[in-house]
Order: sequence, then structure tokens, then C-alpha cells
Amino acid sequence: MKRVPLAILLVVATIAAWYFTRGPKQPETGTRVPFEVISADLAGQFSGEKAYSQVKALVEIGPRPPESDGYEEALVLLEKEFASQGWETQRQTFTKADTVVGAKSFTNLLARHSAGERDWNRSTPVVIGGHLDSKLIDSFKFVGANDGGSSTGVILELARVMATRPADAAKVEFVLFDGEEAFLPDITPADGLYGSKYYAYAISNRATWPSLGIVIDLVGDSRHGFYYNPEAPPSFATTVEKVAAETGLQLKRPPGPIIDDHVPLQNTGLPCLHLIGDFMNMPYWHQPGDTMEVIDAKALEQAGRATLKFLAEVKP
Repeated sequence: MKRVPLAILLVVATIAAWYFTRGPKQPETGTRVPFEVISADLAGQFSGEKAYSQVKALVEIGPRPPESDGYEEALVLLEKEFASQGWETQRQTFTKADTVVGAKSFTNLLARHSAGERDWNRSTPVVIGGHLDSKLIDSFKFVGANDGGSSTGVILELARVMATRPADAAKVEFVLFDGEEAFLPDITPADGLYGSKYYAYAISNRATWPSLGIVIDLVGDSRHGFYYNPEAPPSFATTVEKVAAETGLQLKRPPGPIIDDHVPLQNTGLPCLHLIGDFMNMPYWHQPGDTMEVIDAKALEQAGRATLKFLAEVKP
């Protein structure tokens, strides 16, 4: 297995220190939408095979970096899938003039069930997110089956399952982030997390705030295990460790904080759970091998069921 060299880990730690020492903006008292657990039996309805089919359909589009035809095609596919299960979507499009490669436009995709809050200036209790974009790599065709595709497939299957209980679906807003991937090799304070930073800014200016966030990434390969964020609240850590054991999800703590789309959300004061595959031991991470061959329906099912069980048991 290929491990990240110590020098890279030290760089990651330095960047993490910059992100995690930023003071979060706290919501005003009484503006959080109260959290209520979801039905406990929903987890058993999550199908890894159905999630796998969603990942496959996305990967068949090809690369989907920001502003690409592939990204637009992916948006259309997701809008159709959400609509078929009673979810309404909204494109959150913005332009950042000063990325490391100049001005770029990005589009996050938000989804809410028709049984829930219809005013997009007001929040649902829960936000569940993952990134839709694939990394822009000129030297080969990078389709990001695990890195972006897997979390998107899980979210679409979560939407299908939750739609069977509209009262539970009403508690959740899904968001597919654009621009998680850096344009240069690695995420830095100036490059990457473009969509989640914008989304975090947007929710911090809503009339009401969510109470809980979940971000998933690289959850399609069970061979390498999964991390959760060490800075998660103690009740989140206790609950996710419990549900991981119950679902067979091989969970472990990373050697330190990982920079991903949950960080901008946390920096608004939103308590978050972050689930991510052990990319440091994935030899295909940002390489040509990130294709459907590495995707395991079992891993998708474990991640999806653990997410639903977490929402059925956690006490923020």
C-alpha cells in the first residue's frame, strides 16, 4: 500500500492548524432548527446495490470538473433522480474571481423534500453533504468513482430511503458541493473547498440555522477502512463508533484533522460528523485507477446505513 510521506503529513498538519484555529461564527440564540432523530428502521432499507448503480451512472458521464460539460450533465442527472423521489432541487451558482487559476464559476446542488421547509432562507435541522466534482487532471481521464462518485451515490440512495418517510425526509437538506478538489495538487487555504465555503457563508446568513451536519467522501471501498473527524463532538464520536460496529463499518480515528468539506461548515459553528475513506492508503487516489473496479456495494451500504443509524440515535 502507498502511504503518504511524513513530509506531506506535516504539510497537511500545518494547513489543518490554519483551518481549525479560525474562530467560528456562532448563530444567535434560538435560530437553530431543533434536531429530532429519524425513524430507526430506515437504515435497513438502504441498498448498497442501488447506491452502486447511482455511482455507475455518474461515472459513465466521465470527468466532471467545475464548468465542464460533464459537470452539467451530472447536475441534470441528479436533478432528475431527486425529483423522481419527491425532492425539490436548487442550483446554488456563484463565481469566484480569484481562484489560483483565475475566475471560475461553481454550482452546488441543494435538495429538500416537498414535505419539508419550502423557504430556502430557512434551514432544515440536518445538512448531509458530499462533493460532486471530480479533480481536473489533464494528463489522463479522471472519473473519480470513489472520490466524489461514491458519496454522491450514497446521498441519492439516502434520498430514496428517506422519501419513504416524508416526516423524516423533511428534516434533511442534501447538498452536493462543487469545487471540493483543488486546481493545484493539494487543498490549501487558497485552493479547494470552493463550494462548501460558499455554502457555509450562505447558511450562516439564513434566518435559521441547521443543528447538525454530516459530510461523507470516498466511502466506496471497504478494503482500507474509514476515518471520522477527531474534532467531532463527544456525543457524535460515541454514536458513530457504536453504529459503525453495528453495520460492519471499519472505523478508525485519523492521525490528525483532515481537511474536507465539513471544515467550512464547522467554522460557522455547525457541529459535524465527517466520514471519509482512508485515502492515504488508496493507491489509486487521484490516479487513473479510481474507477468502478474499486467500488464495493458493501462499503456503500455500510456507509449509508451507518449514516441513517447515526441520525436515529445521536443526541447533539
